[in-house]
Amino acid sequence: MTCPQCGKTNVRKRKARLSAEVKGERVEFPMRAFVCGRCGFTLIDGKDMPEYMRLAADAYRTRHGLLTSEEIRARRKALRMSQAKFAEHLGVGVASVKRWEMGKIQDRSSDRLIRALSGRTPARAENATEAAKPSPSARASRGRDKISVPIGDWIVRIDLSARCRSPLNY
Repeated sequence: MTCPQCGKTNVRKRKARLSAEVKGERVEFPMRAFVCGRCGFTLIDGKDMPEYMRLAADAYRTRHGLLTSEEIRARRKALRMSQAKFAEHLGVGVASVKRWEMGKIQDRSSDRLIRALSGRTPARAENATEAAKPSPSARASRGRDKISVPIGDWIVRIDLSARCRSPLNY
């Protein structure tokens, strides 16, 4: 391959330190790319662009303390869930899980949700949700429809009655 910068044929594929701008910030990350041995000009094959974008997003995520795409995928696989089941487990759309695993940067609240709910085994999560639902007699005795849902170390009480103006009633 000929270098478009210097015109020499000294371009080889090797590991290089690349950079990209993500959300207005410059990030650096390692990736295999074509590098000219003479002038150092770096090229990325078009078919490698999705990986380039994912690695750039992951570098940004790491800088900001967010789970990377690989970490999200590893948490899902540790629970032995498909993307669809993981999305259901998190209470999000399957498209969100797919985007996060492909490199789209999740917001901080989604990151906290993934961390809180991916530390559970599916059986524990289902049992915790079932245990948190009040019995019909408990609902009748209180006159309201409330549930307590464990999320990580927190117990969130949710009032589901029609009279409630806010979904969270502490």
